[in-house]
Amino acid sequence: MLRDSVEDKKHSSIQTFKQSNRMKSLNKKLQQFWNEEKSLTILLLILVVHIFVIIPFGQQTLLGKIIFLIFYASLLSAGTFLLTKNSTLRILAILIVVLLALLGSDILFKSVLFEVADDFIIVLYCILLSWIVLLRTFSEGPITIHRIQGAIVVYLLISLIFAMLYHSIYMLDTEKAFKGLSSSDKKEFMYFSLTTLTTVGYGDITAAIAGARSLANLEGLIGQLYPAILIARLVSMEFESSKSK
Repeated sequence: MLRDSVEDKKHSSIQTFKQSNRMKSLNKKLQQFWNEEKSLTILLLILVVHIFVIIPFGQQTLLGKIIFLIFYASLLSAGTFLLTKNSTLRILAILIVVLLALLGSDILFKSVLFEVADDFIIVLYCILLSWIVLLRTFSEGPITIHRIQGAIVVYLLISLIFAMLYHSIYMLDTEKAFKGLSSSDKKEFMYFSLTTLTTVGYGDITAAIAGARSLANLEGLIGQLYPAILIARLVSMEFESSKSK
């Protein structure tokens, strides 16, 4: 009996050790992947689906809200791996952003205060993520397709940042902030943000108060300067790199 008990404990310890090694190996592989430039491609894919598919079409029903939440959390989690190398901080950050996503998507309950708080936290998160992506995009080394995609990631993050800011302004001043809105859904503000960033300006939705107009002017200016300066810089870096070869 005693020998069997010792054998069982030994077997259990071996299994625990193996599981721990597997987890460490998986975490190491994930860290290696997100340290590589191709991780920018994955981030771009998640962001494109989130902005152009999930936000416009995915929030009308409970199933749609759940799908929105999945992509929302995927975007935030993917960025979290880029922002920190500490596994404990990653887990904590992912738990926080998933909770924020739940509160902001009104699956649990609807509250103006929580929605505005969620918007501002996402804005801060996207600003930090944009900074990290830009540092990686313009780091030393040859210019690859992944780096170009990183520049596009930041461009789309800018549109998401302003969409969240517009939504916050609307939530705080519902009646006067914007004209032409068909609903208070975030897809309306994402649409307005993208048309402003690209300076298309259809005029079907317009900012009606000073704060919203200032933000729209700033976004339009960024939409003009970003491709002219940053993406042009990537092209010049590639030209210099190929010339030195």
